[in-house]
Amino acid sequence: MARPIDSARRAELLDATMRYAAEHGVATLSLRPLAAALGTSSRMLIHYFGSKEELIGQALAAARPDIPALLAERQQAGHSPAEIATALWCDLTTGGEQEPRTRLLLEVMALAATQPDLYGRHAADAVSQWVTPLAHSLHTAGRDWRDALARATMLVSGLRGLALDRYVTRDRQRTDDAAHLLIRTATADGIAPAPQRSQLNGAEGRLKP
Repeated sequence: MARPIDSARRAELLDATMRYAAEHGVATLSLRPLAAALGTSSRMLIHYFGSKEELIGQALAAARPDIPALLAERQQAGHSPAEIATALWCDLTTGGEQEPRTRLLLEVMALAATQPDLYGRHAADAVSQWVTPLAHSLHTAGRDWRDALARATMLVSGLRGLALDRYVTRDRQRTDDAAHLLIRTATADGIAPAPQRSQLNGAEGRLKP
């Protein structure tokens, strides 16, 4: 008869796995050293999660920074899209509870480009959970949906890249300046909308004269 799952212990192991992965990375993660660090055995990890892949997948989902909650809180407080984007930048880069989660997310985004079968879904989910609520904020502020989605994508992808720059170089001033310039640009009025696909000239992607 299978041993019943201790849900509290399972949650504890999941949180510890997320923190371990954030510190050591997921690309070369294996069960035996993970289990030793967690004070358990690889057999018990399989008992709780079924497989290494399932454990990693659930840890990545749990590690995702709770950007939708942050954005919802700011929207309810009546903050502008620029203020919301600034709060997002601060949340990504000021350390604290979100830092290990952000580091892990950045690694997964990089791995998804070369190992899409393993990490592509997690990376795509993360992008959607960031871009969509920010686009809704911009849309609520009066922009049409396509423009709002483009600006939200610009903000999320740009700030994520700058967060990686910050973690690698530790250059706070330069990355802060670049982030605030990006936010001002992406939320400013008077930016021309992206051209329709019909305006592009063949596979070269050149604009028609």
